[in-house]
Amino acid sequence: MYEGLFGKAAQDRAIAEVEAEMARLCELLAEGLAMGLDEGREMVGGAMSGFLAEFFDLVPGKGAGPGMDAAITLPLLVHGVETGEPGPARPIAVIHLLWWAAARRLDDLAGAPGEQALTALALGGHLPARLVADLPVTGAVRATLHDELSRAWLDAVDARLRDLAEEPSAATPESVLRRYEGRTGAPYGMAAAAAARLAGAGPRCAGWRAFGRTLGVLRMLADDQRDLASGRCEHLAAGTTYLFVHLLDTLPARRRHEALDLHAAAGVPGAGTGPGSARAELAARMLDDDVLDSYAASVAPLVERAHSLVDVLGGDPGHGRELHGLVDETAGGTPGFHLAVA
Repeated sequence: MYEGLFGKAAQDRAIAEVEAEMARLCELLAEGLAMGLDEGREMVGGAMSGFLAEFFDLVPGKGAGPGMDAAITLPLLVHGVETGEPGPARPIAVIHLLWWAAARRLDDLAGAPGEQALTALALGGHLPARLVADLPVTGAVRATLHDELSRAWLDAVDARLRDLAEEPSAATPESVLRRYEGRTGAPYGMAAAAAARLAGAGPRCAGWRAFGRTLGVLRMLADDQRDLASGRCEHLAAGTTYLFVHLLDTLPARRRHEALDLHAAAGVPGAGTGPGSARAELAARMLDDDVLDSYAASVAPLVERAHSLVDVLGGDPGHGRELHGLVDETAGGTPGFHLAVA
């Protein structure tokens, strides 16, 4: 990782500060406060407080630590590029974390208890709106922040619906990347663009949104690979990943049908991950060196696009270098596999 103005020590401090804000938010929520309203909402506040505490306890066990660090540092760095000061974007980092806490629960809505689904809706949608309403900004800036939040939720829901509707045999690399752009790209785009809005970036906000969306897609690709490398294969069991569709595109008809049959078997509830299982067999085919080489080449333009956007958007060079480092860390931080970085 680049050790500059926002190197490891500074990143650790910034992450600790945002985590402290989240802890304070949990305390206030438990008292029915921090919603920009009068008192008397201890039930929903307490539910959100417990929900957040559970989320942050579970995240490290799921191997998502790097993703959460990136979720915090992205808006800070964007604000730093625009103004030289990352600190004022801490509220956006908090909102970004709230979004992910809710989205992770809603992603598996069918299996979530009713009270948890309701809490997720309050936490990811309505609480961020109240936090935005309480920011010391002009009405015009507040309206743009609400617009970014709404855009992210609509894009993410659209992507999840596409995910549920699309049959694996009909999926294409383009259709999967479109879904990734909604599922992880949209919230990352929101965080980047919202930080730029706070910084007064004007017309560059669209560029920062595009950068965030590209980084979010890379985050999803890296998470897919980390899931395979860990042996859990949960992403493979839950749906159609980009690497799986890329594998299909490389296979002749007979072997393509075999891979689709393995994918169907891998998604059966309770399917194992041990040697000889459908998940293990399909993962081995996806991790074949030739498949990974062509996969990395297909993803390289996304890495190049992210770097290019940082260069074009300009701003404070120190924080710009940190954003370049964040892109490379995201693209190359997968155990046993590195995306092709130009």
